[in-house]
Amino acid sequence: MKYSQTTENNINQYKRRKMTQQVKKVLVTGGAGYIGSHTVVELIENGYEVVVVDNLSNSSYDSVSRIEILTKHHVPFYDVDLCDREHLEPVFKEHKIDSVIHFAGLKAVGESTQIPLEYYHNNILGTLVLLELMKKYDVAKFVFSSSATVYGDATRFPDMIPIPEECPLGPTNPYGNTKFTIEKILNDLYNSQTDTWKFAILRYFNPIGAHPSGLIGEDPLGIPNNLLPYMAQVASGRREKLYVFGNDYDSRDGTPIRDYIHVVDLAKGHIAALKYLDSFETTKKTGICREWNLGSGTGSTVLEVYRAFCKACGEDIPYEITGRRAGDVLNLTAKPDRAKKELKWQTELNVDNACEDLQKWNTENPFGYQLNGVEAKFATPEKEFDARFITIGAGTKFAATIANMGATLVDLKVDGQSVVIGYDDEASYADPEACYLGATVGRYANRIAHGKFNLNGTDYQLTINNDVNANHSSISSFHTKRFLGPIVRNPSQGIYTAEYILMDKESDGELPGDFEVRVTYTLNVEEKTLDMDYEGKVQGKATPINMTNHSYFNLNKVNNPSIEGTEIAVISDDCIDVDEHTIPTGKIIKREIATISSGKSTILGKDEPKYDYNFLVDASSAPKETDTRSQKLNLVTKAYHPESKIGLEVYSTEPSYQIYTGDWLAAGFAPREGFAVEPGRYVNAINQPKWKDCVSLNPGQTYGAKIVYKFSS
Repeated sequence: MKYSQTTENNINQYKRRKMTQQVKKVLVTGGAGYIGSHTVVELIENGYEVVVVDNLSNSSYDSVSRIEILTKHHVPFYDVDLCDREHLEPVFKEHKIDSVIHFAGLKAVGESTQIPLEYYHNNILGTLVLLELMKKYDVAKFVFSSSATVYGDATRFPDMIPIPEECPLGPTNPYGNTKFTIEKILNDLYNSQTDTWKFAILRYFNPIGAHPSGLIGEDPLGIPNNLLPYMAQVASGRREKLYVFGNDYDSRDGTPIRDYIHVVDLAKGHIAALKYLDSFETTKKTGICREWNLGSGTGSTVLEVYRAFCKACGEDIPYEITGRRAGDVLNLTAKPDRAKKELKWQTELNVDNACEDLQKWNTENPFGYQLNGVEAKFATPEKEFDARFITIGAGTKFAATIANMGATLVDLKVDGQSVVIGYDDEASYADPEACYLGATVGRYANRIAHGKFNLNGTDYQLTINNDVNANHSSISSFHTKRFLGPIVRNPSQGIYTAEYILMDKESDGELPGDFEVRVTYTLNVEEKTLDMDYEGKVQGKATPINMTNHSYFNLNKVNNPSIEGTEIAVISDDCIDVDEHTIPTGKIIKREIATISSGKSTILGKDEPKYDYNFLVDASSAPKETDTRSQKLNLVTKAYHPESKIGLEVYSTEPSYQIYTGDWLAAGFAPREGFAVEPGRYVNAINQPKWKDCVSLNPGQTYGAKIVYKFSS
């Protein structure tokens, strides 16, 4: 393996450390950007808590939401410009910051020669504001992402290639000058209080590659200024060809030489520097201001990197030699001996590795984070990024809107017409009277008799919230919990996916075991289908499990708030008989409802018929599997409205489905404004010996289920 530890192992180590020590909180400026996002991942995997500040001027919040999925960890995020002291200071007030890693800043050499004032204003003023707030809030540890451009043209000195930290400084462009100026500020500040400030200044050249997961990588807004992302965009068809700036340098092939470093190695270098400051704080009891070069120590020409990338993607991409770029120099190769000796850090990956990982990122994300047909809006007045409504398929004939809260299906539009009921903001979904509208219901959907069950010899009692029973997990319900993510993808034309996870701790409610659930929505515009895939695993103790989606449909919503006139049929009229408390009696009975095989439909009237029953797909079977996804997708319910001419088919791998005609509905909605079809396991199955196996999830097992909504119009 190229990487010594998997993310999963690192996460488990993090959990163990968190239990035994106080976790340090690191503020990462520019943490949504390329290097910053990879460093956030490494910080979390090394046991740190992270807060991210980024103004998103050359980055996307989607990198942060993907980090949450990758690390299974919430990352507080603030959309703030460092020059804006008024809005930056609350971050220090709300969090006990232990240290800062500073990436935020404009960073393109060529661009800096064209707009130097913007570079000096943004990079230097932002750093000054940050340092002033650090001083005010007693934050003394600071890792600065500097640049090897502070050296300028090191070839003007004898024996300075590869470049050591002792090389005289002399930037040749405004970008390098801003880094040089900030380094001087840090040195002056340290000298004013040598017993307090702890500064690590990291100089590096050309970060390349992407995270091996393919989830995060470099995705600059506009035209890329760096070699590898530009090549990646040429390979994916976003750019016509690569421009190589100069082939008349005194190098092996006439193109400039740079020290290219894999971004994962670079991120780990920042962690090594931070740990050095941590250890310095505890052992030396004094301050420090020191510089380290981060690099491989081996230079590669532009054309050598070009050939490595072409090898990784399996084809030669077009390129053109053009004139030299202002501010460029022949050779920028680092001498990283000091970092190896003092920080105990060195590169482990090479240019070939970086190109392979970049190609994976590029192949799986050909348009980076910038996807057409995807829209996001805030669901709270505070504009919290972890409380958004994401629309996939936006602007097409079939679109779904999903919330972080409860991984809730907020809206479905068929040819522009909404066919589910929902709210416009997160607060409404958190209302106790919201009736689980559109939510991913879990861990245990439907009723548990008297809130009692026994698993592996242990008795449990849940809070009663429905007559004499516990319904939809009672106080442990998912519908008011924010899921992490999502990862949104557009793998092919008209196909969109949105993936959410929730780390549901035993301590968060009354259900046993630490449960991890992954909910993936897949939308197909052409076929007008929305697939929901549920996957869950538990650690520690066994847990009862039964998940579903709780959407309420109105196929004629555009014309009438009532479901009146809806035609409905089901796969089977076999139904679980229930007592006066809606708990199964043990009998299977017939309900008066049309079946699909009969070719007929039951018409829902203004008040009748009323359904809130659990129907069976196959009354002769007693399911045992906790993961049904490999089983047949059965058409369990068909619905149609003759006025709107919109039809719905509900498919599921589950053994049963609850039909509810909405005769008591949520706050803001009248009875029978929507009907629900909730595929899942049987009511109170956890207390029924013949059904218990399929709703009892033990450590090492996987829970899985699949539901598909298919529309016609």
